[in-house]
Amino acid sequence: MKKIISILGVSAALLFTGMANAEVKIGVVDVMSVLQRMPQRETVGKALDKEFEARAKSLQEEEKKAGDASARLKKDGLTLSSSEKAKLNKTISDFENKAKAFSADYRKRESEEAGKLLLKIQEAVKDIEKNEKYDIILKAEATLFASDAVDISDKVLDKVKK
Repeated sequence: MKKIISILGVSAALLFTGMANAEVKIGVVDVMSVLQRMPQRETVGKALDKEFEARAKSLQEEEKKAGDASARLKKDGLTLSSSEKAKLNKTISDFENKAKAFSADYRKRESEEAGKLLLKIQEAVKDIEKNEKYDIILKAEATLFASDAVDISDKVLDKVKK
């Protein structure tokens, strides 16, 4: 039993010394920087604007109506009937609800499109890792410091542009 333990101990020591001498290739990617500089990001932004353009125009018209209703409430609030006040408050409330829904829908679609772009970045990183034989690739946000020598953000950006 002692022989087996000593053999395992020596084997483990040899294994770890071999690993210690092996050179590890490390890369760091600033994902947010790559995402901001991607040409596809501008295209996605324009597509989202076009997709939500009709709703945005409609919302602007309702915003004007809600603003007018709010101004009228402030100005004539004391002299208005309760039904008139309720109608003006409903106009304001309806606008606020539609604005919240619009904002939530826009953020949801923006997140979906950003997810697609992040997937492209991830695929580019995997491709670079395979082709250039990296052992570890880290996000820049997860590191305290990384020299420019290990920064592969520009390589990832070039790969994503293709």
